[in-house]
Amino acid sequence: MRTPSNKRNTERRKRVSYSKNYALVNKKTNSSASSNTFELSVAAAAVLNGDYSGIMAGLPLDKAKRLLESNELVELEPRQVAQGSVREITRHQANIILPALGALFNEQLPSHRPPRVNEFCRWIVLNLQSRSSEASILAESRGFHDLLDANRSARWWQQQLKKMQS
Repeated sequence: MRTPSNKRNTERRKRVSYSKNYALVNKKTNSSASSNTFELSVAAAAVLNGDYSGIMAGLPLDKAKRLLESNELVELEPRQVAQGSVREITRHQANIILPALGALFNEQLPSHRPPRVNEFCRWIVLNLQSRSSEASILAESRGFHDLLDANRSARWWQQQLKKMQS
């Protein structure tokens, strides 16, 4: 039984979703292709979908066709943020304790001196390192041992303050 000529070599391919991330992977070695870029991956997805017009026409479709001869397009797994990592816990504890540390800093600041962010952050670092200071005792009483053990720099504390303001 013969198949009609228009049915030959027409595989039904599943359309590639443009909302997902893809990478070109070598068919033989199963490793990432040497010329794998985001632009080429999107172009390869357009070639597989048969989208050659519109915005897709601006992509390097010819190069993607050549690359698809020896590579295949593989969907990438989205990166997962480590839940409960020390970094995440430390940031959360810092955001909770910053207002209380600000109040302690203002109490110890002379009345003629305006508060400055750089001085405040250096004060935090010094007081959390000294286990006998009020700030360290406050952090320990709240159970912020990860924050005390982290020994973060003044620059890190400035970034936390900046994140709180935005």
